[in-house]
Amino acid sequence: MKSYRLLQWLGLAPRLLPNAGDHPNLQACARALAQGNPPAGWTLLGSSAQARVARGEWQGQPVFLKVLLPRHRLEELKALGRGSRGARAVDRSIQMSRDGFPTPPVLAYGRANPRLEFVLTQAVPHPAMVDLVTCASGPSRLELKSRWCLLRRFGAEIARLHQAGWVHGDLRLGNVLCDLQGGLEAAEFWYLDNEGSHRSAKAQDQDRNLVQLAMTRRDHQSRTDQLRMLQGYAEGMKLDRASYRRLARNVESGRQQRWARRMARGGPKPRFQPGHREAKP
Repeated sequence: MKSYRLLQWLGLAPRLLPNAGDHPNLQACARALAQGNPPAGWTLLGSSAQARVARGEWQGQPVFLKVLLPRHRLEELKALGRGSRGARAVDRSIQMSRDGFPTPPVLAYGRANPRLEFVLTQAVPHPAMVDLVTCASGPSRLELKSRWCLLRRFGAEIARLHQAGWVHGDLRLGNVLCDLQGGLEAAEFWYLDNEGSHRSAKAQDQDRNLVQLAMTRRDHQSRTDQLRMLQGYAEGMKLDRASYRRLARNVESGRQQRWARRMARGGPKPRFQPGHREAKP
């Protein structure tokens, strides 16, 4: 217990998780996933190149296990005080949930070795926004008017997030799940990949979130649909028409600049796909 408290003080373990516990089976599973070899009962999924994610069962419930791969040699040194990636992911997920922004419950955290963190979360049975409102993985699941309604509702939700003083670290449509059980107007949104999320009231941080949302390829989501999302955001932030138009221009300019930088370096960042050495979205 003392060693865990020391890690918490150093920022190398979640400060809001009272006890990480001892999970040798999860540690062994995390090591296997890091090598791309999921144990029986676990299914390896696509993820960023710096992580491995698998779906499986733990203690009788469906879960996701995320293993955070070291990005560079000085990562642990840089994490001192600031917090390691896993510690930040857990703490900020808990903080966001407490503030009224749902995140999948964290069931376990640990290290498979000194440089390999893992986070186990409950599998939330809701579709991702990217599947509901874009054709990135096939036809949109919603009919036109329902899609428009949800886009505006989601824009208003991001306004609520920003008004509460939060910005998301990687606000892509694939990082937000949507619970539609109560209907479109009562849609509830769940936030994933929260290690980079943080409190900020800076306009530049908020604008960065809006640009992140606009980065969806135009053959997967039209600009009109992206503007509907932005209209919902403007309504939630109570912007007048002139302010909304200025915001729309700034977001589109930011999108174009970011896409230009992305293509200049050779395209989107490489992602891990099971069965492939390296794949791009």
